[in-house]
Amino acid sequence: MKQLETLKIKNIMAVLETIRLNENCSKKYISSITGLSSALLTNICNQLKDKKIIFEGETLNSARAGRREVALNLNYSLKKIIGINLSSEYCEVIVSDLKPSLLFSKKINISKNSILLENIVDIIFEYIKENNLKISDFAGIGISSKGTTDIINGIVGEDFLEERLNIKELLSKKIDLPIFIQNDVKVLSIAQNYFFPEYDDFFLIKYSIHGIGGGIFRDGTLYYNNENTIGKIGHIIMDVKENYCPVCKRKGCLESIISINRIKKDLAKDFEEGNLPILKRYLDNDFENFTIEKMFLAYEEGSIVLNEIIRKSASLMAQAIITTHAIVGSNKIILYGDFFSQKSYLFLLEQYIKEYQLTNLWDKIILSSLSSEQETLASCVMVIKKMFYEDLNKYFHII
Repeated sequence: MKQLETLKIKNIMAVLETIRLNENCSKKYISSITGLSSALLTNICNQLKDKKIIFEGETLNSARAGRREVALNLNYSLKKIIGINLSSEYCEVIVSDLKPSLLFSKKINISKNSILLENIVDIIFEYIKENNLKISDFAGIGISSKGTTDIINGIVGEDFLEERLNIKELLSKKIDLPIFIQNDVKVLSIAQNYFFPEYDDFFLIKYSIHGIGGGIFRDGTLYYNNENTIGKIGHIIMDVKENYCPVCKRKGCLESIISINRIKKDLAKDFEEGNLPILKRYLDNDFENFTIEKMFLAYEEGSIVLNEIIRKSASLMAQAIITTHAIVGSNKIILYGDFFSQKSYLFLLEQYIKEYQLTNLWDKIILSSLSSEQETLASCVMVIKKMFYEDLNKYFHII
């Protein structure tokens, strides 16, 4: 009985995925993709239509005689999703439909914000009131958080808030919706597969102003454990002569050596002592104007100090990628973030990878095509994947 139920759910998932990836498709087309019989497919589509998850559109043109096929599409307006994106600088509250498309976004400065949760709740209820909505108009809440994330107990902020925040428990007392929580880079990995399903076996690495992290995705599944330690490339030990990392408590982890915060800390002293004249010019003599883009402009113009720092970063990143790939063995390594978007950094990274490993690893490495909006929507994608593709029966009682 359990096996039969599992097979039914698998068939429904296949139908939904086919419709999602092929707008205005017919049942005949879905059958050709999924291999499901006409009778079984009709039964599944009727169940999905009863739940208003899909709907029939216009009649499709056909050169063949006989009954014409009707277009099927997902009902993206059935429910809305609330996303909460937490970084060390800000918290962004967003709302999307089921596509997802970004319908609303508002940021809160996270620095020393002692009433962060109250601000989040106020924004959500203000949006509900202004748009004449009800809680029942929403499917769920997705929380994407930087750093150490307790996905079992719903606790975030250990690395960047003044105190750990049990956001899941506190939020569930205010809003009666399913809540899903995950580390930001792992959520990004889910979005990578959702928007670009051709990539189904990869190790995604993010290197940005928010830190260094990784997510392993294989066979349609994000890999994680209760401690959420899988894929944490930023916290593998690279140099034991360095100090302990305040986050992972390891000596000389990758993030503690080459994170943007560490780089800025190293640069600040040289900046004050006048050892960075090119960077000073780009920053108008004010270190508060620092950006990754301006740092790379100064590097490309010939700053000796930055040359050493960025080469060290690329060298250590190359070593970390080679080491983790030897363990993970993913088909693709997908790079995302501010550093990887710099052509000069990619050039160095390629040279070091080819120097440190003689067999060709670089061919496995690609840049992510995710847009900044798709990254923003990743927390909502997590909810959509969970509720409409992985646990549809649990939330919508299809069978």
